[in-house]
Amino acid sequence: MVSFSRYLLTAGTATIVDVTLVQLCLQFGLGYGQAMLALAIAVGAAAGTMVNFLLSRRFVFRPDGRQPHEQFATFLTISLTTALLRMVLAYGLVAILALPAFAMLLTLPVPAPAERIAHLGAVGLVTIYSFLAHRHFSFAGGLRNRLFTRTTTVS
Repeated sequence: MVSFSRYLLTAGTATIVDVTLVQLCLQFGLGYGQAMLALAIAVGAAAGTMVNFLLSRRFVFRPDGRQPHEQFATFLTISLTTALLRMVLAYGLVAILALPAFAMLLTLPVPAPAERIAHLGAVGLVTIYSFLAHRHFSFAGGLRNRLFTRTTTVS
């Protein structure tokens, strides 16, 4: 539980960097439309990934014996799957917010209100996945070690 609490703090810091960049893109009109929303999310995710890796490696997870660049390669792979999941969820939430029941939200006095709300919702939804994936792969010997190495138990 302590490592999850620490992860929430470090990932929260990275998320602030990520969300701030995405929201700035939306504020300046760089996030309208599907392609631009994806680009804004990718820019935020790249910056957030670097911050998250550096803080997680330092404050959350124990060393697994690999070099930093090896850990980062695994961390980046997990982060890319997290970003992809976040994009899928954000698009799904944009579609849900387009329903008449949510019309009131679309009148908020900010640019791209549906995209903003959808992005924040998607960020929240992927947090647990991200923690578990980094814990079990990024800082536990890597994908190859965890997925393709046979382990035998002696009874």
